[in-house]
Amino acid sequence: MKKVHRYSTPRSTGGSIQGKTSIVDLETEYRLTREALVKAGVDMTDSMDALYRDWRRWRDQPKSLASLGRIGVARVDQWWALHLAQFRSLIDPPHVAARAERALKDQSAVRTRPDPAASDSLIGGPPR
Repeated sequence: MKKVHRYSTPRSTGGSIQGKTSIVDLETEYRLTREALVKAGVDMTDSMDALYRDWRRWRDQPKSLASLGRIGVARVDQWWALHLAQFRSLIDPPHVAARAERALKDQSAVRTRPDPAASDSLIGGPPR
């Protein structure tokens, strides 16, 4: 059976939701975020996969976290949760719109290539 790592967010200090704890399944969150990045055409999966492997390595090494106890596990999970949030922000509508706008500007830009023959006539070029 596959282990599921869960991250418990800090308790809220505000209003009616005080004392409630939100449980986030970090494994599922990783897979969903990765899939969404691929669908959006954001080429960040290599970076995301490397960070995921680091998180799993740290999370699966009981010796390194044993001395820290639950606080150590929570810190590692929080580190990964913050990275997941950064990756999710890449597919937020404002970021997607900005990338689309940049792509349109890049496509409509006038591209000029230097004429190889013209470069010979520059000062310091080979004599003719």
